[in-house]
Amino acid sequence: MVYSFKGPFAFNEATVKGWKSTAIGVYYCGVKTTNGKLTIYYIGKGISEDGMRGRLLQHLSKDKWFDVTHFGYESCDTENEAEKHEAAEIAKHKPKYNTQGK
Repeated sequence: MVYSFKGPFAFNEATVKGWKSTAIGVYYCGVKTTNGKLTIYYIGKGISEDGMRGRLLQHLSKDKWFDVTHFGYESCDTENEAEKHEAAEIAKHKPKYNTQGK
């Protein structure tokens, strides 16, 4: 099952480190609009032992998205579900930083 969207939250080390979760699922990185929604620049999945939190910390350590300020996520029950959901969301939203397959 894909659970409802949570966020947006500030995309910074303190916020992500403070998120004490190893949940697997799909995360969305981008900027928060004036109406509180998220404009999506990147969609990824976190399916390892550290889940989405671990992947977000990896992205932060690379400091490659100067314009990303927020993130949100949708938890999933299984790795397979997260992989399928990520692919469908990338196809739907076509974020500018998801370059694989372009």
